[in-house]
Amino acid sequence: MEKNILVAAAWPYVNGSLHLGHVAGLLPADILARYHRSKGDKVLYVSGSDCHGTPILVTAEKEGKNPADIASRYHDEFVEMLIKKLGFSYSLYTKTMGDFHKAEAQKIFSTIYEAGYMTPHEEQQAFCSQCQRSLPDRYIEGRCPNCGAENARGDQCDSCGHVHDPSSLINPRCRNCGTNPIWQSSTHLYFNLPVFEEKLKNWVKQQKGWRNNAFTMTEGWFQRGLQERPITRDLIWGIPVTVPGYTDKCIYVWFEAVMGYLTCSKEWAAQQGTPDAWREWWENDDAFHYYVHGKDNIPFHTILWPAMLMALRLHLPDQIVSSEYLRLEGLKLSKSKGIAVWLPHALEKFESDAIRFYLTLNGPESGDISFNWRDFQHRVNGDLVGNLGNFWNRTFSMANRYFGKVPESSDFDEVSAKLLEDANIIFTAVGDHIERAEFRQALRLVLEFSQRGNGYINEREPWKQIKDNEKHAQQTIYVCCQIAETLRRLSAPFIPHACEKISRFLKTDDLAWRFTLLPANYAIEKPTAAIAKIDAAIIDEELSNLEEAKKQ
Repeated sequence: MEKNILVAAAWPYVNGSLHLGHVAGLLPADILARYHRSKGDKVLYVSGSDCHGTPILVTAEKEGKNPADIASRYHDEFVEMLIKKLGFSYSLYTKTMGDFHKAEAQKIFSTIYEAGYMTPHEEQQAFCSQCQRSLPDRYIEGRCPNCGAENARGDQCDSCGHVHDPSSLINPRCRNCGTNPIWQSSTHLYFNLPVFEEKLKNWVKQQKGWRNNAFTMTEGWFQRGLQERPITRDLIWGIPVTVPGYTDKCIYVWFEAVMGYLTCSKEWAAQQGTPDAWREWWENDDAFHYYVHGKDNIPFHTILWPAMLMALRLHLPDQIVSSEYLRLEGLKLSKSKGIAVWLPHALEKFESDAIRFYLTLNGPESGDISFNWRDFQHRVNGDLVGNLGNFWNRTFSMANRYFGKVPESSDFDEVSAKLLEDANIIFTAVGDHIERAEFRQALRLVLEFSQRGNGYINEREPWKQIKDNEKHAQQTIYVCCQIAETLRRLSAPFIPHACEKISRFLKTDDLAWRFTLLPANYAIEKPTAAIAKIDAAIIDEELSNLEEAKKQ
């Protein structure tokens, strides 16, 4: 039965190029969206560029440019990288500095304010006497009050994930000049999170299918007790508050950015000419919502945004798909040291499906995973090209050479019949793994089935059968064509560009998630390779570059 599926993918910051760690956290969203579309579900897949907050200000100041220029530059780059090259199939990818999001975010803010879920608090605002400016949270560094790690940001510690107020940092200092800030009074609005605590706890207890990191981090927040959180800031770069008395302030970026899932849904509906269509997902108890993001964003999706949705009386998250961290050759990614694989560079060197394939097969689902250059080459050349790609090429090459079409066959031996039976039921097995966000296992099942197909060819040796018994060769090639067609449909959520090549070759755009036979006498042309191998020399160069970066 058709379902309304929302796939809400994290909004990347437009303060620099994306790296493969970002892609590893975002890729599951596209797999889910493509899979559910192929099942016939109504999929709304939304995301966009997070354009406000201090990270963009920091980058703009370093380059001596306007933050809007920085945001526009990287937003355009993200569109090029994510959509045009990686093939992320968003229903809409927008940006938070767009007029539509701005207006809707202000409406949402006012709605929650008018519902009585905001309270004013006078707080101490950091001011740097050396730089002569107020310091946003990310302009302040210090020792984490929770774990003691040095260089924790003013809003969150990257080491333990603890979210805190900058005034709680031990030995806080200006990130720009190192001066200890002075504190000045400023009145801000706070979101009354504690009023939702019991309701949130009861809701979390009912959830199934979340990854362990989401449950663990959320429970940690409950154990510490939920606190009111500031939702306005004294910033020059952000969405202005429209509530009387606070119009000189901006909406805090954490509060504003998570609204993007809803505002993007509304913007998509408006662009379709059906402005109320978003309600089919957000006011529908039977809808199903996936939230896909990295580990550092867990509390925003399991506590803060759900509380906001409770205030708005809208559909709550159903499944939290929270990835762990991606490392590089065992090293923590570091922008300053150049220890990362930047997406623009990666897509210049490698096919997008090679990247998608490896980050799925080696994805950080249950723990930190290291991107290893030699393993990347080995997996792509062996599993993707040598196994899956090779099966497609062998099957269609022999069908073309021997028959020019899918041969006729109706009387199957036990082994052949079992393969066709398994081709029918594998859709359920792979689909179940995808819906549970077990993408590695889903892809492994696809590869195992392809491997069985290659074993079937090797055992039957149709190049000999065609000489000795054409009927046997017809059966072998017929069965292989059906396995190849099954693999095209199964693989499409993971490696869409390769599957598009196979689809064009077969002159079909049908990717429905079901076992479907290629009919006998279906014309088969001479195939071309769906994906190329990775040259060892390119990997050598990448490893050499990494060694140089490690010396920095």
